[in-house]
Amino acid sequence: MRNRIIVAFIWWIVIFAAMLTAGCSRDVPDQGPAATRADHSSFLQDGIRVRRDAVRNRIWLLGLEDVRVYDAANERLIRRVALPNWSVARYACDPDMVLDESGSAIISSNVQARLWRIDGATFTVSERDITLHERENWDVGFAALAPAGNGKLLALTSLGGSLWSIDLNKGIAHMAAPAAALQNLCGLTAQQGYRP
Repeated sequence: MRNRIIVAFIWWIVIFAAMLTAGCSRDVPDQGPAATRADHSSFLQDGIRVRRDAVRNRIWLLGLEDVRVYDAANERLIRRVALPNWSVARYACDPDMVLDESGSAIISSNVQARLWRIDGATFTVSERDITLHERENWDVGFAALAPAGNGKLLALTSLGGSLWSIDLNKGIAHMAAPAAALQNLCGLTAQQGYRP
């Protein structure tokens, strides 16, 4: 047991050093003209993640306190949604948010193996713990998400950088690639062959 604690401590130090050198980005991505008001003040500046739903003409903003949904045409706030049991670790890669085909948002926790889903029509929130196979849950929160089709997501852990395949219907995740196989600690990129 003592050796296991020592190994875990060493991994935390290695991961922390890797994060410092990788430089996890907290910049809000450029979303084009709809992201800036006429007076040039950004209404998205306090967001961790921003996603555009072109079909429904909405902009989703994941912030530190809540999720906000805006009408992209006039920048009007449609809804502010609080996530139950939500917390963000600022020492790790940021949590992520993806939109599914129905216009609903799926949000990760960078602290725990947990996902939230906000229904795009009713804005009701459901929370789901994810069971991890092949690994203990002690170090897993998810930083980056990418749709993988068939009700699945790809997710990078926020500290270890390992890639997981999450079955959303079953709430189960299986490791797809260990940390050593990935280059970008805080995000899934086209260079790795994963397209969000």
